[in-house]
Amino acid sequence: MLTAACDDGGEGATADASPLGRRDAGSRDAGGGAEDAGDADGGSAAEDGGTDTDGGTFDAGTDAGRAPDGGIELPPLPDPLGALPMHEAAEHDRFQTRDSCTSCHSSDGTALTDDDGRDVSMSTLWRASMMSFAGRDPYFLAAFSHEIEEHPAAAEVIEATCTRCHSPAGHEGLRPSGAHISFEDLTTGTDPVDHVARDGVTCTACHQIDPANLGTPESFSGGWVIDDSRRIYGPHNDPFQTNMINSTGYTPVYSMHMRDSAQCATCHTLFTQALDDSGAVVGPTFPEQTPFLEWRNSDYRIDGDELGPRAASCQSCHVPTVDEDGDPIRAPISTRPGWLGSRSPIGRHVFVGANAYMLDVIADQRAWIGTPVSEAEIRDRADLTERNLRTAAALEVETHREDGALVIDVEVENLTGHKLPTAYPSRRAWLQVEVLDAGGAVLWASGRTDASGALVDQAGRRLDWADALLPHLDEITREDQVQVYESVMGDASGAPTSVLLAATQYVKDDRLLPHGWEADDEDAEWTAPVGVEGDDDFVAGSDEVTYRLPALPGAARVRVRFLYQSVPPAAVEGLRDHPTPATARFVDMTTTRPPAPELLAEAEESL
Repeated sequence: MLTAACDDGGEGATADASPLGRRDAGSRDAGGGAEDAGDADGGSAAEDGGTDTDGGTFDAGTDAGRAPDGGIELPPLPDPLGALPMHEAAEHDRFQTRDSCTSCHSSDGTALTDDDGRDVSMSTLWRASMMSFAGRDPYFLAAFSHEIEEHPAAAEVIEATCTRCHSPAGHEGLRPSGAHISFEDLTTGTDPVDHVARDGVTCTACHQIDPANLGTPESFSGGWVIDDSRRIYGPHNDPFQTNMINSTGYTPVYSMHMRDSAQCATCHTLFTQALDDSGAVVGPTFPEQTPFLEWRNSDYRIDGDELGPRAASCQSCHVPTVDEDGDPIRAPISTRPGWLGSRSPIGRHVFVGANAYMLDVIADQRAWIGTPVSEAEIRDRADLTERNLRTAAALEVETHREDGALVIDVEVENLTGHKLPTAYPSRRAWLQVEVLDAGGAVLWASGRTDASGALVDQAGRRLDWADALLPHLDEITREDQVQVYESVMGDASGAPTSVLLAATQYVKDDRLLPHGWEADDEDAEWTAPVGVEGDDDFVAGSDEVTYRLPALPGAARVRVRFLYQSVPPAAVEGLRDHPTPATARFVDMTTTRPPAPELLAEAEESL
């Protein structure tokens, strides 16, 4: 068992203009800022420690250690981590950086070009992805260093485990000798193996994975296997081998496992166990992320010849074999030799997920990151990611009057093949519901954010400190109540924790289930929701939330947005209790570009 992973307007401001968008993240909120509207009921659970309307306790943390503004008093930050070494072409053991592949697998106007002349080459598309930046990702490095600071006695285990999936070629290249990539190697090293390690989830790592154990428990948590044969797997029969053998020493071979979700599962199914101060394992198996298991228990599953009603592999969405117009891609897959015929399928190696925010941070910080990839390429990938996010969910809104009160019924549907949000536990999505007058001024709102991206009530009081536990809600009556879909890690005492290697359980997991999820499935023990008891309309694929509001004179319409953050402010604050140079650097980055909410879906209803 692996044991580590590693300006809003003032009152009466017009709210029609969309406040969303990443470029000016530091100067906007998610609509209806904290000062926009009057207090509809005058009460604030965050202020008085009250309870939500379903009887659950609203726990915004204790007063101990609070700063005057309500935050937690934190130690001073050390000097921030220096810039990472620039990318260099390198080779070590069985692995080479992406440069060896680029010479043939780039577009030349014919090869690796779609019907409209767009570049669909593996090397060009991959290099602006989060997979490319896996070994340089400043959020990862901050969390990585934080876990080591929390558990110094287990530093070597943490280093070896985290780099297994974030720097797989460097890790595997050293593994036979019993050595591993250290945090210092990854952030300052200049040996060939260090350059290979910083190349992230690089070509010669993924494409050398042997298919034998894929889909089994042994393959999870970085349990992939690469042998000494130097075979490069791809989804094309009878590949021309001579050119690759002569130029790189690798032999291309056919295997369809490169289109199999189980390939992705090797790192995107991760189990950890809590450690004590000595570095000893003390906790039960904890599912840090399980998108593959969520998918396997969904209508999107593919199990051999058995297809779910909405069957689609991970690669179908994240490495699509169709172009931007939805047409299948067919082209020569290499520029050399020039007589090669067209092939299909060709996967666009965009690896688009849900992390537009981090791509923008990386684009801001290219010099520190040490990447030769242009800012324009990274911004374009962030834009594509944002567009992808807007396909993830759908909203339906209905309103009616009940004894003078305004009742708003909101249904949110998950359109992905896994939980929404999924994977790393910091991610969250929430409903922002606003009642507007005819001029667009906000009269009432739940789900406001401030300029930092934090959730706030109508008076601007923050609701989501790092130690807060916001309950799952089926009914909302106050502006300081927000329905947030998230997973919250808990330690052995049941208290929320942001330290992965203190986590023994989820104290909340109300992320939207995928369509087709079943409680009696063999994987359900790892993916079951937590804290949704009594909410009968929280079902596979959707949830409904009812808003019961007092009469609001002048109310003309209701606007609902489903919003998302991959790195909420509390996640950054959670790294500061034991600060490191890497966390200090990431705090600087997120201060420069706060995590503005991303839009997943929106709907309006006239009153």
